[in-house]
Amino acid sequence: MFSEHLNSLLRHRQKDAHAICLALLIALSGSGCAASHAGDPTSNSTDAVASRSSSMSDEKTMRDLFDRWERVWHQGQYDLIPSCVGPTYIRHDQKGDRSVTREEYAAEIVKVHETRPGIRVVVYDHSFQGDRAWFRFAFKWNDPKTGEPQTQAGMQSYRVVEGKLAETWLILMPPGSAWPDAVAQEHWTSPSPIR
Repeated sequence: MFSEHLNSLLRHRQKDAHAICLALLIALSGSGCAASHAGDPTSNSTDAVASRSSSMSDEKTMRDLFDRWERVWHQGQYDLIPSCVGPTYIRHDQKGDRSVTREEYAAEIVKVHETRPGIRVVVYDHSFQGDRAWFRFAFKWNDPKTGEPQTQAGMQSYRVVEGKLAETWLILMPPGSAWPDAVAQEHWTSPSPIR
């Protein structure tokens, strides 16, 4: 009886965590968008609508970028980083709000792969809109000491400038978290199986 009640509470907390994660990502993406354009005296609502209009070339640029970015993460093709990340990359993540150089971020990726060998970024849903991208994903890896499977669910949005990552908002749920989806996308830019 107690274990059933505890399991029920844990399921409820995980649903709450998912809802909070989504709300935070939406809020951070919106505030970051406003902050990104706050100092631009030429920016107005007409400019914003025009700059965000989705076209086939925008969609292709985004797909090409994130196909390369997936190869960086999954195949260790670090030589692709200069074609994916701008000279300065603004990050809003678990380390706080910060700007890193392309080289500094490349070193961070290498470090993640050293501490979590074989890490995969499994994408469940994504969207591209103008210069913005959004992903719902989970990190999956095996603990290097025990071999036990590990997961951590998250959501991430990006702002892209001239075909390269310029700014990101990342929200991670606690280690051990996972999305309830039974099937993930084959690749980061593949069609979502839930549509």
